[in-house]
Amino acid sequence: MADTTASLSLKQDVKIVGLISGGHFMSHYYTMMLPPLFPLLNADLGVSYTALGTLLALKSLASGSTQLPAGILVDKFGARAILIFGFAMILLSYFLISFSHNFWLIGALFMLAGTGNAVFHPADYSIMNGTVSAERMGRSFSAHTFAGHLGTALAPVMILTMIGTLGWGWRAAVLASVAVGFFIVIALLTQWSQIQEGDAKVKKKKAKAAADGSAPEQTTWQALFEVLSSKPMLFLFLFFALQALASGGFKNFAVAGLTELHGTSLEAAGGALTGFLFASAFGVLAGGLLADFDKRHALTASAALIITALIAVIVGSVDLHYTLLVFFFTMAGLVQGIIRPARDMMIRAASPKGSIAKSFGFVFSGQAIGGTIAPVAFGMILDFGAPQWVFYMSAIFMIICMLAVVGSAREARKAERAAAASGIAQ
Repeated sequence: MADTTASLSLKQDVKIVGLISGGHFMSHYYTMMLPPLFPLLNADLGVSYTALGTLLALKSLASGSTQLPAGILVDKFGARAILIFGFAMILLSYFLISFSHNFWLIGALFMLAGTGNAVFHPADYSIMNGTVSAERMGRSFSAHTFAGHLGTALAPVMILTMIGTLGWGWRAAVLASVAVGFFIVIALLTQWSQIQEGDAKVKKKKAKAAADGSAPEQTTWQALFEVLSSKPMLFLFLFFALQALASGGFKNFAVAGLTELHGTSLEAAGGALTGFLFASAFGVLAGGLLADFDKRHALTASAALIITALIAVIVGSVDLHYTLLVFFFTMAGLVQGIIRPARDMMIRAASPKGSIAKSFGFVFSGQAIGGTIAPVAFGMILDFGAPQWVFYMSAIFMIICMLAVVGSAREARKAERAAAASGIAQ
């Protein structure tokens, strides 16, 4: 009987994680769908590449500024409805983009897509927290993150195949991609009853208890203040911002840095970066297994950050043979992937009760801030003629990230001891 129950629980977890990971895959796919098509948009719309780059900045700005509000809505109204609504916003925006010829209208639609994209992290993590068995939480988080990384890696391949091999126009390729997302929304709707509301479900129980004469339910603003004033959460916010700065330098400027610093060929530098990106995706899966079987998440993240920092210093200091270069970049990608499930489990552990979506929304806002600053900061480093500092600054940010992880873990332990002492006193 126990085996049957466990089997049903596993089947349920796989189904739900698979569904929301499919949506997460598409959210990352849509983010990388149009950048490879900029030469086509440049000719079709008659605008500069700077203007096209502004579209991406608008989307990032919209997504970053609405992560926390999305988390508040998820905790208040439930993850299911907010997830479907956000996904529908993305599909509507790209559907309209495929027919649009006005640059400013497309800019507004990019912002709409960014706003819709903001719901995925708070809603998905709330659903997993409320639905998935605790012993499989780390692997579930890693599968979800892996799906997003895979969407990022495959989007250029898939969209260019539709255009180059199948001979479609860019607008038809975008429409076909929207159609795939529509089917995932239908799949989510058909499994509506199987998706638990996460912390919103907890809030309903609290409201019922309050109606029975128990303590009054915490208001949304009180819960938000609890998240924003939590020292572990503030350290994690800093960690996300600094990691986005560090990885932004490594991913976006490694090729330019290597060619400027060591005279590395574009092909060799591109091969090293490819190793980094794919190893990062599979490192997420390995990190999920580790997160479930070793609960020392701060130690895992700290070790991975130190290894990455050392690799960055080596790459910035030594002109490596191609084989060694690819090896070091692949190792850096692998350990960077391992960090992600550990950091997600740390957020889950540090989140105040009933506020997991707000917590994820808050810390991912830090990632958006770091991701906005990184292109400007590392671009200036290259313009000043100091390409080695692309790697050295990445290493410095990684070390500060490690200190933020240690600080978050220390404050979380203090909070646990204080809560235990309070319980004993009562």
